Amino acid sequence: MNTLLIILVALSVIILGLGLILIQRLRRNHALRLLQLTSQKASDAAAATALNQLSQQDLLPALTAPLVSQVAADIWGRGVLVFEYQVTAGKLTAAQLTMLTHQLEQALVQAAKQQGLTAFKPDIPVFTVSDIWLLTGNLHFDIAYMRNQATFDYVADMRKLSVEKGTN
Repeated sequence: MNTLLIILVALSVIILGLGLILIQRLRRNHALRLLQLTSQKASDAAAATALNQLSQQDLLPALTAPLVSQVAADIWGRGVLVFEYQVTAGKLTAAQLTMLTHQLEQALVQAAKQQGLTAFKPDIPVFTVSDIWLLTGNLHFDIAYMRNQATFDYVADMRKLSVEKGTN
């Protein structure tokens, strides 16, 4: 009888512990998803402002539809705030991508200031273009919102890979 009671108490403690872990995980996932959604909205607004500025400078065609991003880094880990965009490339060539990256980052700095956005560290930019490429007449680029350490680490890792592969 005492053995049965001990087993029941042990099982109850295990079930309670698993329940608490599940609740904690659900709360964490909800908080991360909320962070991701708010960051994506801010990134979309900054990217649209930056692209409109580049369009006015005749560097890119004007946007013909609302700018919508996809989460680019879900497979790299939770909390990474990198969003992929795709727009018409117009006459843009692969040789111009380095220059465009710099101009896009400068336009993103201005957009972030207008929105009152800040990075998680004061000495880094709010947004970074972490990847950019041309594919079938479209310009694809990833914008990292440097709002947390996970995103900062992701961008650093991607840059290391780029240097190692010689694609930077």
